[in-house]
Amino acid sequence: MREPDPSTPVTPSRDPELGFPPPGEVLHRLRTHKGMSLRQVAAECGLSVSFLAALERGETDIALERLGRLAKVFDHDVGSFLGFSRGRATPSLFPREEQDVLDRAPGVVYRVLRSPELGYQVVTGDFAPHSGLAEDLQHEGSDLIMVTRGTLVARYNGVDHVLRAGDCAQWTAGHPHSFRNDTDEPAQLVGVLFSSLY
Repeated sequence: MREPDPSTPVTPSRDPELGFPPPGEVLHRLRTHKGMSLRQVAAECGLSVSFLAALERGETDIALERLGRLAKVFDHDVGSFLGFSRGRATPSLFPREEQDVLDRAPGVVYRVLRSPELGYQVVTGDFAPHSGLAEDLQHEGSDLIMVTRGTLVARYNGVDHVLRAGDCAQWTAGHPHSFRNDTDEPAQLVGVLFSSLY
């Protein structure tokens, strides 16, 4: 009989009315996002690899003190680890120099900030004068866009919309959309993507 793959969590049979996600599922999601192995997590929290593997497979439960040690590896407290509070016990800081930078087109630079535990991404787009995306974007989810500087033309599903600093737009991201700066001044947008595009 083959042993279960420790990298694949098994959904445990549990009472759905307990009101919190299985800790093993949370562990698997967070460590996968951070690119950590079970061995790395075990080294940081002082729990055994075999125990953490069994937890991910839903074969064992975890005591509160151990859960606190495990949550700390991911900068959470027990409440935020299990989703009872809106965020971590400490603020999440995203220094500009540590954000992913994407050159979308000549004169267009995107910076991407990922917040997987909250389920969205934040993108800033800097547009030099007379620059624009070379091709349309189209993806799952929805977008909320705010122009924070200058003026941009948001082309959505074949229709142009002029957005000035302070203007917002929200749309279903499954339709083709793009941005361009037709002016002689730099422009910038901030977008909240309620899906994982980057």
